Amino acid sequence: MVPIQDLLQRLEKAKGDTRTQSALTTEFVVMARPEAEREILRSGLDAAAVLHWFDAEFLEKVLEIPQDEARRQLDTLKEYSFVEHYRGEADLRYNLHESTRLGWRINFASERTERFRALSLRASSGFANDPTPGGRIEWIYHLLCGDPALAASELEKLDRAWSGSARPEDRAALATALQELVETKLVDGRARARSLLAIAWSRTDWDSTARSAEIAAEALTLAQKAGDEAASAEAWGLGGHVSEAQGRLEGAQAAFEQYLAIFRRLAELEPSNAGWQREMAVAHSRVGGVLQAQGRLEAAQAAFEQSLSISRRLVEQDPSNAGWQRELAVAQSRVGGVLEAQGRLEGAQTAFEQTLRISRRLAEQDPSNAGWQRELATAHNRVGGVLETQGRLEGAQAAFEQDLSISRRLAEQDPSNARWQHDLATAHNRVGGVLEAQGRLVEAQAVFEQALEISRRLAELDPSNAGWQRELAVAQSRVGGVLLSQGQLGKGIEAYAEYLSISRRLAEQDPSNAGWQRSLALACLRVGRIAAAANLKDIGGPLYEESLRIFAELVERAPGYIQWAEDQKVVETELAALRATGALPPNGAADGDQTR
Repeated sequence: MVPIQDLLQRLEKAKGDTRTQSALTTEFVVMARPEAEREILRSGLDAAAVLHWFDAEFLEKVLEIPQDEARRQLDTLKEYSFVEHYRGEADLRYNLHESTRLGWRINFASERTERFRALSLRASSGFANDPTPGGRIEWIYHLLCGDPALAASELEKLDRAWSGSARPEDRAALATALQELVETKLVDGRARARSLLAIAWSRTDWDSTARSAEIAAEALTLAQKAGDEAASAEAWGLGGHVSEAQGRLEGAQAAFEQYLAIFRRLAELEPSNAGWQREMAVAHSRVGGVLQAQGRLEAAQAAFEQSLSISRRLVEQDPSNAGWQRELAVAQSRVGGVLEAQGRLEGAQTAFEQTLRISRRLAEQDPSNAGWQRELATAHNRVGGVLETQGRLEGAQAAFEQDLSISRRLAEQDPSNARWQHDLATAHNRVGGVLEAQGRLVEAQAVFEQALEISRRLAELDPSNAGWQRELAVAQSRVGGVLLSQGQLGKGIEAYAEYLSISRRLAEQDPSNAGWQRSLALACLRVGRIAAAANLKDIGGPLYEESLRIFAELVERAPGYIQWAEDQKVVETELAALRATGALPPNGAADGDQTR
């Protein structure tokens, strides 16, 4: 068959596939050249398709041709409409149109694999000594195509180094480059597993939990097949993160324990490997988070202290490593959270202030790093929480307003970042809480309603994210409370009804989640108060008793949670007083019917 007829047939079959169509159209252009020039043009297109951008110098390096020949190649390529200036007319670099580049690149890799790998390796070497984030991305992108086995190991190192210190936009740019290789199926096996993990961890701020779960499952299968234990562990960690976000604590715990077990084994085999030590610290922290959510404070504290010990040791080993400084701050904050739950407020405050000092230092070191700015906002939030519990409202308000200021700036910087939107909602709620405690109800309501608007939007964005559903319940509670305080009973009751509905649904979804059980107990108490005030005994009685029953179970399960024991006493006292006055029937009877 004549080549031109073959091209026509392939073009007909490629309808709807813009990449293949563009590549075939470009092949027509090559065929239209005199026969002596075709291979030279094809060679130039090969190099241009391998590279994101090119100039004469890069064509010279990648094709290994003399400088004058590279200039002629560039002049020839510039004649065609599918070649454009890389970043505007003033840029002396060029690139192929995206559909043409990808279409040609896919065919090139499939039909002439060895040549494709050779050119990719040469392209990678051109960025090997470029330490900038853009240079690192180009280097690993080309290395993955040139030497996938080596690149998988290098990507692991790069991703781990960037996880605690790189700017979010740099991690996003890396994920975009890797996503292209994944979508065009130019990486497989271990290299694909590593690419998927790097993509997923950089996008947890806006990807749905369902999509993250799919990536975790595929990465785990690929990593296990390739015998990459570290990648398998990280896939387990990603799966645990998804389960935790979905409110499935038992599944999250099982996954995190797999994550921890693998890295503990690797760290024992190679104690000098700081990367393994760092991952083990993160795994301990992850396990501790689930244990705390289950109300198992002593076990959670032990896990967090393991994480803190490792993180402190790494920082002492290399104080200049900003990523390890950040991990130390997180570990301090985790320990502080358990101390706060145990009512050990001075110890919690000390831990949170240590976190704040590290976070402030990192944020001042690089004000443009949005990730570190977020860590600083979170640190202000934790310090403010302890001050609020101690009744030091002015100090708490100042800390919460610092949190709000940073969170608002980040959310405006990237409205698509769901985590930053969530942080903004939380910051609004914190500021609103202090305003409410100060009796500034109108101001508090305005702030709470902003939090509610964000929380509702997030819950609609990913209904499978149980954490966001819980935040919506909390937001409804805060709005409902301040409305009732202002005498707006109808709207207040409506908000509380939704609060109770969401809380009940979550508590039924995962009975092991002690935090959600407490949220349901509080929702029952608050709605029960409204019912009792309205003399609705048949509603108020059962709700009070349900709240008391849940708190009693929680205190028995987690006696170390001081706040939960105090909550139980509040319910017992209120219930006894209401029964004594006749506002609620005695001994669990509501209008002659036995309550639940």
